[in-house]
Amino acid sequence: MIHLKSFKIYPAGMMFLYLVLFSLFISCSEDREDELSSVSQLDSFAFHPEFNKDLETIATGTISDPGIIVSIPYGVSLDGLVATFTYSGASVKIGNAEQVSGVTENDFSEPVVYSVIAEDGTKTDYTVTVTKNLPRLPKVYINTTGGAPILDRENYVNSTVIVEDIDKYYTSEVKFTSTAGIRGRGNSTWGMDKKPYRVKLDSKASLLGMSKDKDWALLANHTDKTLLRNITAFEISRIAEMSWTPASVSVDFYLNGTYQGVYGLTEHVKVSEERLDMELVKSSDNAGEALTGFHFDEPSKFRTDQKGLPIMFKDPDGPTDPQFEYVRNYFNTAEQVLYSDNFKHPENGYRKYIDVESFINYYIVQELAKNVDGNMRGSCYLAIRRNGKIEQPLIWDLDIAFGNADHITWEQGASSREWDGWFIKTCSPWFDRFFEDPYFVSELKKRWNELKPELDEIPGFIREHAFALQDAQARNFSPKANGGAGWSIIKPEWNTIIVRGSYTAEVDYLVDFVEKRLQWLDTNINGL
Repeated sequence: MIHLKSFKIYPAGMMFLYLVLFSLFISCSEDREDELSSVSQLDSFAFHPEFNKDLETIATGTISDPGIIVSIPYGVSLDGLVATFTYSGASVKIGNAEQVSGVTENDFSEPVVYSVIAEDGTKTDYTVTVTKNLPRLPKVYINTTGGAPILDRENYVNSTVIVEDIDKYYTSEVKFTSTAGIRGRGNSTWGMDKKPYRVKLDSKASLLGMSKDKDWALLANHTDKTLLRNITAFEISRIAEMSWTPASVSVDFYLNGTYQGVYGLTEHVKVSEERLDMELVKSSDNAGEALTGFHFDEPSKFRTDQKGLPIMFKDPDGPTDPQFEYVRNYFNTAEQVLYSDNFKHPENGYRKYIDVESFINYYIVQELAKNVDGNMRGSCYLAIRRNGKIEQPLIWDLDIAFGNADHITWEQGASSREWDGWFIKTCSPWFDRFFEDPYFVSELKKRWNELKPELDEIPGFIREHAFALQDAQARNFSPKANGGAGWSIIKPEWNTIIVRGSYTAEVDYLVDFVEKRLQWLDTNINGL
């Protein structure tokens, strides 16, 4: 500041005085402006649990001028979040609204622009983008009464089942609890180190948004190092619109407090309104129209006369003698007609007994997967509806499909490992004959081309689910000493001697197999 003590004013110097005073005014104004800071920046940005009730830990933003990215847990709402921030400047605003750290709520479902305003009025804008982490894998805890062991596939052990959907991704509730029985399941898989289980709830319930039922399976997928082959096959089944596709969700499974690894909590195969919906015969249905309505797997069984096709009853599991004879005669008649000279006849040929559409959908799934059990040799479900034909209603057990088996090259004369070449068409009874019928081939081509655009999305489906399993698969394949389940990503299993060294490499192989198989089938089905 300049202090003017006294002036003697002369008329001729009046203008000069005005100019001096004006100059001093400007000089003082500039001095005041120099004192105002032009700094305007955000120094930190985060969401803290004390101000956001659904958060368990601090979600810290990554600041990279002019943007900020914050990731929050999947289950936290983007609306009503309160940000905690520090800044250098005079104020922080969104639009014209003043922002107070730890106080002001905002909706972050879309990017939000924070403006930091300096003392001198300049401002810096930061676009805050809040993303959600992938939903955390659900957890299934089963505690047997007294810690009793599960010894076999016949006897249920009393237990308590807890299913946690931590981020409420599948349901509106975090925790489900029920009493239940648990036993072993599977055939060859029960003899493996990582064992599969059958769970029967005491009361019907919907688990993780799936159907409401008592009966559930925990699939170990021990021979599949991607842990993805079954759910990939189920997705192809859904695309093919099979009569019923089992729902399955990957979960972290704990038995009596010990982590067992990543399992597939899966709808058990059964006839019910919410699963395979069909009318079954009753024990009193032993003649006429009421006799029809069967679902096949085990334990009552026979082989067809001509091709020795193994047929086992599943529902009802104890058919009466007339019911058993009806089914055996029906299958033998269908097979006899299929391999007769007149098999192509539209009314009196095999189409009279066999639901062609369902067999085509089934074929597409199994041929794409090159499933070693998909050629009517095992885990192949059939059904005869009331007044219906023989139907392929669903698929099951594809953990050694998609190039994940070595042994079928010598057993059936067709390679299951490579992505190219026919498989079901070459080595499956019944299907070998279907391909001799121009009608079947024509319908197959049409159906394939209808489904192909959606089937092309399967590699992306695999990648997406593999990404969601990144943390869980690491636990599954980590040593028990490190808190993992102790399964090995590099140990060969009985189905294949090939190991690829890492989870990423296993997933890459599966994706590559599917991509190349889709291309090969597209060319060769359309070339039939």
